Amino acid sequence: MDRARPRKSPEPKQPPLLAPLLRDARTLIGSQALPFRRSRGETLASSGEPIDVVFFVEDGLVAMLARTAEGMRAEAGLVGAGGLVGHTAALGARRASLDAVALNATRGLALPAEALRDALDGSAAFRDALMAYAVERVAETEHLCACAALHSIERRLARWLFRAAGLSGGRPIEITHQQFAVILGVRRASVTVSLHLLEGEKAVRCQRGRVEIRDPDLLETLSCGCHKSGVATARRPQTA
Repeated sequence: MDRARPRKSPEPKQPPLLAPLLRDARTLIGSQALPFRRSRGETLASSGEPIDVVFFVEDGLVAMLARTAEGMRAEAGLVGAGGLVGHTAALGARRASLDAVALNATRGLALPAEALRDALDGSAAFRDALMAYAVERVAETEHLCACAALHSIERRLARWLFRAAGLSGGRPIEITHQQFAVILGVRRASVTVSLHLLEGEKAVRCQRGRVEIRDPDLLETLSCGCHKSGVATARRPQTA
């Protein structure tokens, strides 16, 4: 019998900055905001393609992937409940710079990009919330660059799992070793070894295409900590 102490679920590490934004979107854009659903592996955005629609995610996980000239891809961010795919449209971008791929069943609201820009012009609160979210996304990407260069695969994997669990409300994460390999930009065999190490520490339990978080506190300890560095930096208050 497992007599380990009770485990608490991971706290979401992407605070719901967009909760008021989503509420305002329903009011400001009304009938132009339509429900969307994507299955695992389906695309929400493709690098280089026009940003015609933005997606407010209410449930699910979306990998934001940077693509090289050779067609290889790696993680540039992770969007979960309360996040937005296509936020750069509000900053003036007309084409997507990243691929956005649903890692599991994902749903939310789809908004025309032009309607989003019009809503930003009509509401200072709406604009401020989205700009704060954009700052956090930039900070996240900046820290991921250092993370990929400096940290071991095991620590990066622990960081990713902890963050994904927080965005999923602590539910088991439906993901394959191949998806991990693409996200982290490593060989599939390296993912398998790292998952076995985390499982040996009793931080996670792995099944085919599924990872359950057994001890989120331990998982966070084993991680590199980059899941919180970007947010902490982005939200640091200015001094007089």
